[in-house]
Amino acid sequence: MRTLKFILIKEFKQIFRNKSLLPMIFVMPIVQLLVMPMAADFEIKNINISVVDKDHSTYSQQLVSNITASGYFRLVSFGNSYDAALQEIECDAADLIIEIPPDFEEHFIKEQKSQLFVAVNAINGTKATVGSNYLMSIIANFNADLRIKLLPTAVSSSVSVITPVSNFWYNLYLNYKLFMVQGILVSLVTMVGVYMCSLNIVKEKEIGTIEQINVTPIKNINLSSANCFLFG
Repeated sequence: MRTLKFILIKEFKQIFRNKSLLPMIFVMPIVQLLVMPMAADFEIKNINISVVDKDHSTYSQQLVSNITASGYFRLVSFGNSYDAALQEIECDAADLIIEIPPDFEEHFIKEQKSQLFVAVNAINGTKATVGSNYLMSIIANFNADLRIKLLPTAVSSSVSVITPVSNFWYNLYLNYKLFMVQGILVSLVTMVGVYMCSLNIVKEKEIGTIEQINVTPIKNINLSSANCFLFG
């Protein structure tokens, strides 16, 4: 324990003697912790979508409104030509196409089912996967809402509907940056600790004091404990 005390005193003196170590220990991790949560964001928004609406019904308009109101999609074109929408993808102006067929509302009311066509630009695999999952989730919620509305009045009054309500205690608005800070902090502490320990050994070799440490009656565990105490 007494040997460890002297090693720690030596390390602290070396840190305050070298003015470049203090910014690397404190300033660099703080800057990275402020910048990386905004850069390391896996939540994708502003996905460009082209809508081909061949039905022009109330249901199709409601579906398009749900898609654009979600905050994940940005409507870049709206028309009734799939070829024109495909050109948007080829020009890299759109990421997804959703085609609403004719008689979409009529088939849904009469036959209780209808079809939609979704085309995804898969050049960016991550964006395509996340964007298509977002779109499928919106369509599924839209489908569930319509089926509840189309139930007969007598049946709908007798059927119990379970509505789950989520309450997020520690991240009320599901801010993605708040999820990333803890993980990035652990990574930064680990990286800075390993980097400083390696830099310390290289510095000892450069100035020639590593030989003095090798001949002193101290154990390797004391050196490792001192570095772990200083740098994490």
